[in-house]
Amino acid sequence: MDIRSFDRRMTVQLRASEIDSFPESSCFASLAESSNYFKAGSVGYSVTSDCCRLDGMRLQTDNWIVHPLAVEHVESSFFADTSIFSTGSVTFDHALIMRNVLHQWHGESALFIEQRHPMTKPVQSNGEA
Repeated sequence: MDIRSFDRRMTVQLRASEIDSFPESSCFASLAESSNYFKAGSVGYSVTSDCCRLDGMRLQTDNWIVHPLAVEHVESSFFADTSIFSTGSVTFDHALIMRNVLHQWHGESALFIEQRHPMTKPVQSNGEA
């Protein structure tokens, strides 16, 4: 998987394959513990053209089934930015995958912030919704 923002300032790369066992090196004791942690965190926020407002979204699933991944390569421009995170302060733990999950996205209340980090520069609108 190779994801880039339209302005190419943010990138995420992942090469992985599904495996049967959960990594022993994880900070979570088991696949079930990890799964429950992420299942409880179903709300996320996205930057908007308003410098101080983040749009909220909630993932609702009809079934929740995750599988562990063996990660060959992972890279994130956000977590690699030493102006945000000091060298060695962020460590990749593990990855999970969900497939064929019936789901819905629901809007949540916006989150308002006072300051913006340079990496979260307002989205440039090209007139499309």
